[in-house]
Amino acid sequence: MDLGYELVKEQLFFRKEMMERVSWMIRLRWMAVAAGFSGCLIGYVADWPLPFVPINLIFAFIAFYNVLFFFIGHRLPSIKPQAVQAFTIFAHAQIALDLFALYAIFYFTGGIHSPFLVFVLFHIILAGILLSPLSCFIYSILVLLAAAGLFLIQKYAILPPQPILFESHLFFHALELRDIVLSTIVFAAMVFITAFLITSIKLSLRAKGRELLRVSKEIDTGNAKLKALYQMVKEMGLCQELQAMMDSATLNAATIMGVKACSIKLLDEQRRQLRFSSTYGLSENYVGRGSIDLEKSPINRSIIEGSYYAIGKIDQNDYFQYPEDIRKEGIASMLCLPLRVEKMVLGVFCVYSDVTHDFNDEDVDFFLLMADLTALAIEKLSSELNKTWFLEKAAHQLRSPLNAIDTMLKTLRQGYLGPTQTEQAKLIARCEQRIENLCQVIADLLDLGVKRTDLSKIKMHPVNIGDVVKTLVHLYQSQAAAKNLDFSCHIEEGLPNILAQEKLMDELLNNLISNAIKYTPSGGKVRIRVARESSDRLLCEVADTGIGIPADDISRLFSEFFRSANAKEWTEEGTGLGLVIVKEILDRLHGTIAVNSKLDEGTCFTCFFPVIDGR
Repeated sequence: MDLGYELVKEQLFFRKEMMERVSWMIRLRWMAVAAGFSGCLIGYVADWPLPFVPINLIFAFIAFYNVLFFFIGHRLPSIKPQAVQAFTIFAHAQIALDLFALYAIFYFTGGIHSPFLVFVLFHIILAGILLSPLSCFIYSILVLLAAAGLFLIQKYAILPPQPILFESHLFFHALELRDIVLSTIVFAAMVFITAFLITSIKLSLRAKGRELLRVSKEIDTGNAKLKALYQMVKEMGLCQELQAMMDSATLNAATIMGVKACSIKLLDEQRRQLRFSSTYGLSENYVGRGSIDLEKSPINRSIIEGSYYAIGKIDQNDYFQYPEDIRKEGIASMLCLPLRVEKMVLGVFCVYSDVTHDFNDEDVDFFLLMADLTALAIEKLSSELNKTWFLEKAAHQLRSPLNAIDTMLKTLRQGYLGPTQTEQAKLIARCEQRIENLCQVIADLLDLGVKRTDLSKIKMHPVNIGDVVKTLVHLYQSQAAAKNLDFSCHIEEGLPNILAQEKLMDELLNNLISNAIKYTPSGGKVRIRVARESSDRLLCEVADTGIGIPADDISRLFSEFFRSANAKEWTEEGTGLGLVIVKEILDRLHGTIAVNSKLDEGTCFTCFFPVIDGR
């Protein structure tokens, strides 16, 4: 644990406690003064045999120095450099003056026989709470010496004797030696036991306080790291290019771990060499060495061969392929972990520190979590990019032959190669319809591939979603009228802009509106609504009274090529990619979508868009 952090927190803690006790002691002293004057008044009326003038003067003296303490106490918080020391001195001054005033009251209320003698225990308790254990025991000794002084004053009449207030005495019943010894032992035992108990409790509480400070620091540090890790994963999730994602990972890892540099090294296809795929904080000269041969780098080889982790100490020359380059970089130690997805190792994730032995078990555990999440992100994005590449390749390869087949079928059906019978013409028309569906699937696949690879490069700008919806409503009115649908649109006035692009919004809403019209029977309703959902979000709702979606299928709606069974029965048209495109566009716009549907009653898709600057 950082000792400086602990000391600062402890100082602040006890300074706060002393500040609170200062005002508390001053208020308590006012109550004591009021009670003292009231007691004197009652004693005077009751004709008690007490010297009321000296006692009242003592309480006046207490009131006087309490006023001084009040003003000093209000100035103490501004004393920054030695605040705790100032409060400590202030506490000593209060306890010392209070004990002096108390013993003066004891003298005038019966001396060693005063029933108020027990009140010294309260100041022993205060000294134990606010001051060091040594101070508490010193005050205990002074209290006993002062009591002995009272005894001597009273025994040998050094000062004029004062009347005894009550016949029944708390500690000292008489001035006989035996009674005095016994009473002294009892009184001393009470004082020292009180001092011992209060200092023991204080030390125990202080130890627990230190432990709480330590745990608090660990929780604060862990919480900050987890927040940073969440932001790191969030940033990586938004990246559409593998290089950008790995660069984000190395930058964030170095920042979170508080180290000099970080690198991601991926295995080549032969799994014999590692190449620097992304670095942060490393010079071009170091990275420019090229690939790392696993046979010449034991630290990387141990990771690839299955080691949990490896901590490299730069003074071990045989541990690295280029130890001299590492020293030039100012690296004193490094921590390397495998980028692993299940049992497959993709490469090595390393952080580099300029401090020797800089990594502990907690660092290893946290960096392991970071490495696992990074490996999953790399694998996921690589898989998506490979899938996109395959889809684009397959789509391009299929488009030309399908167009050729469609042309030949049209030639047959139109009779250019001779007359066709009715049944033959129907069969050819069905084939044409199937090929058109396949061509639409290919078009959607190519469109999806373009979005996955190029959408992140598209420049967004403020867009009025109401204007986009108005244009589309005008285009779809005739299609809705042909099906005898009640087609309506409501756009709230004065809506703010969103950060998007007209082409993307047009495609997103086209998919939703065309689906609503397609899957709604004649005589049904299609309703579009654009409104402000909150101060920082707009909503666009497309609702219909169509065939609905089975509850079990809603979670699969945004999966590629998925169409619910009732949608397939309703029409053969559809690729199962429209809603996938909708979801991917919304992800790029930082929007969300909600689906509410009941079978045979209708469906409502609600898209939420963040407003620019919350306006």
